[in-house]
Amino acid sequence: MQFLTLILGLCLVTGALAAHSHGATLPHDSPEARQLFLMADIDHDYMLSTSELHSVFLEFDMNNDTLVTADEFLTDWMARKLGDSIEAVVLFHHLDVDRDGVIHEDTDLPWIIHFFDRDHSGTISQAEFVVQWIKIMMTTPS
Repeated sequence: MQFLTLILGLCLVTGALAAHSHGATLPHDSPEARQLFLMADIDHDYMLSTSELHSVFLEFDMNNDTLVTADEFLTDWMARKLGDSIEAVVLFHHLDVDRDGVIHEDTDLPWIIHFFDRDHSGTISQAEFVVQWIKIMMTTPS
């Protein structure tokens, strides 16, 4: 069943990328996004729940004050080797919805969940996560 879910997810990613490209060349996949998704998918069901995303948030909140600063985010990102520093800065900028320099558990996190949960099902599939990740990373300067 998980294999079928994975194949379906790959088909959805490919179809969504083709539908959203509008002439622009988009990558067909993101190994980084898949790695992050699998790290966050604690129960390995290929779906991220709100509690799983909250757990990821808490991992970046190094001093446990319910805020993730740019320094905390960048330090943890680089320590985990999740990508380069430019990717970290771009992602942090997108996740800091109110642009106040920190990611808030109570204001930014609900928006982050809404951003990735494209079908508004209450969970985020691997395909949804990868597609949205690619959209964010397309804004990264080359």
